[in-house]
Amino acid sequence: MPNAGILRSAAAAWSSEAGLAKTVLDLSCGGGETTRMLASLGFAVVATDYGSPPPFTGSISRVGGVDLNEPLPFRSGTFDGVNLSEVIEHIEHQAQLVREIARVLKKDGVVVISTPNILNVLSRLRFLFTGFLRGRVRPAHYKRVPGQAPNIYLIHFYELYYLLFHYGFEIVELRKTKVKFAPIFFAPFLYPFMWIFSLESVIRAEKDPVQRRYNWQILSYLFSPALLLSDNIVVKARRRVEGITASPQESNGFKKLWRRTGSRAGAC
Repeated sequence: MPNAGILRSAAAAWSSEAGLAKTVLDLSCGGGETTRMLASLGFAVVATDYGSPPPFTGSISRVGGVDLNEPLPFRSGTFDGVNLSEVIEHIEHQAQLVREIARVLKKDGVVVISTPNILNVLSRLRFLFTGFLRGRVRPAHYKRVPGQAPNIYLIHFYELYYLLFHYGFEIVELRKTKVKFAPIFFAPFLYPFMWIFSLESVIRAEKDPVQRRYNWQILSYLFSPALLLSDNIVVKARRRVEGITASPQESNGFKKLWRRTGSRAGAC
């Protein structure tokens, strides 16, 4: 469930979209914290859950029995926005879910996704010494089947970036949530080594010039305060008008994309 820091960051991401009677789909709303937050911003909200969504006051619509590993039960181009808070790391078919989100969104629609930040400095140190990352610090309980195991499908930011790109989205904001003392303490010592190794393996080793430019863009995110320090991240992306088939070689808007997202890599 989203904590107070995640809710504040998600609310900040949605606040610039509020108004004009926009309809937002809140997927797997859980206890309804995000649904109430969206409604308080003036959105018309449709809340779904795998079981039955909790009762709400006001005009919030509820749709139960929605399995996010299956196609969404909504018509294409229905919603102005989709919210997905602390859910994608539980989903087996993540690529299908992102594709379905793109389908049900209107042109220029927005998705806001929050997930555990497994790339923060402390998470990287934990993986070095234990093999486990932020969000999954020990093995999942084997009495739980994969559909019920918490955080079994943790997703790296660059994997989420990849899925969003190929299903027609442009990242416009990356926000941090709660920042603890340990990442702040370790970051100054590790930053130079992280940068040197990343420069060699992510940039210098890539021979394709187009992909190298995308790698620079991803690297700017990886060294942003949000990804280095935050417990969780909130990613806001907008559906590209040109659709969902553009590739790096086909996208003639790369320079504009680079300027916009590169300048916002440290948004908080």
